Amino acid sequence: MMLVSGIGNTFPVFFPSLLAEFGGSRGATAFGVTLLWIGGAALGPVAGRLVDRGSPRRLVAFGLAAAGLGLGAAALAPSLPLFTLGFGVGGGIGVGLTGMVTQAAVIAAAYRRRRGFATGIAFSGSMAGYVLATPAQWAIDVVGWRGTIAAYVVVIAVLVPLVLRIYPARLAPREETVTAGGPAPVVGTPAFWLLVVVFSVAPFVGYLATVQHALYFRGLGFDPKEAAAMLMVGGLLATAGRALAGLAADRIGAPTTGLVSYSLTLLGVLCLIGLEIWPGRPLAYLYVLFLFVPLGTRATIVAVLVPRIAPPGRYGSVFGLLSIGNSLGAALGPWLSGALYDWTGSYLAIWLFCGAVVAIALVSLALFVRLTTPRTG
Repeated sequence: MMLVSGIGNTFPVFFPSLLAEFGGSRGATAFGVTLLWIGGAALGPVAGRLVDRGSPRRLVAFGLAAAGLGLGAAALAPSLPLFTLGFGVGGGIGVGLTGMVTQAAVIAAAYRRRRGFATGIAFSGSMAGYVLATPAQWAIDVVGWRGTIAAYVVVIAVLVPLVLRIYPARLAPREETVTAGGPAPVVGTPAFWLLVVVFSVAPFVGYLATVQHALYFRGLGFDPKEAAAMLMVGGLLATAGRALAGLAADRIGAPTTGLVSYSLTLLGVLCLIGLEIWPGRPLAYLYVLFLFVPLGTRATIVAVLVPRIAPPGRYGSVFGLLSIGNSLGAALGPWLSGALYDWTGSYLAIWLFCGAVVAIALVSLALFVRLTTPRTG
């Protein structure tokens, strides 16, 4: 999760180097992350069905191999379009097959009472991508952005034999996982679409607010290393936040945890708006606290909320369908962040838009809770 799904979270420290080498607009430079999450959106439902019916071990190993090949091609790319294709297509296959859909189904099959906490710990890996910002910035300074991506490829390659040895060959006998009804009736309900909104907004706002982090804080006069360190601290907070959100979902319920989570995000966005008026360190550090602590929590929360609408044995398939919105939200965020700046020349438009979208997510979550009841098991 850290090395594949998390690569988009490390991407902000690569942004200045890519702009310097390839030129072009910010929207075009960020499009590699957008393409990566489009791939995740396309393959999420496929991964959901395959993990319910096939081998998680082979699925994850294949996804890692695709991500490694794509990142390797990106490291050698002579132009921005070729970088975007390698990074986006290879990384997108990796995200789709090794990401939260597959991991959530594996964990859901193994845990019941502590499912939220277990999911939070596993999902925290992608938030740890932010933690890699500081070592990645150091590596970029020493060996360049190409050498840094090549190091990613090496570590991903090491994971493949470990996955083949450790991951389960099957989640359960076929008769336990294939039940009547399927996900189609679920998709037709208002509750499903409200949960799609809740799940889609989270990465959309996250990338919208953070993909230009390094450029934004350099413009405010922050040293590049300090800006990278802020991302690292944010990643630590987000990593802990995901695990703690799972624990909170087990103890006080996923709905309450979700409402608190989005409220904290709204405070983080308000700090960014405040920085446009008073660009000082106090608000900058409060932005890191309020935006990053809940940043990855919604995936954990939604993973726990899915049993409210998913019939037994169809967890992976329904979660895979929900992941389409999540991945498309993650895909749209980076491109729109760059495009809004290209169009307006201002960050304020980005922050105001973020605030409005977070408010929509809060209302959608409240309505979802009113329409559904907890499902046992």
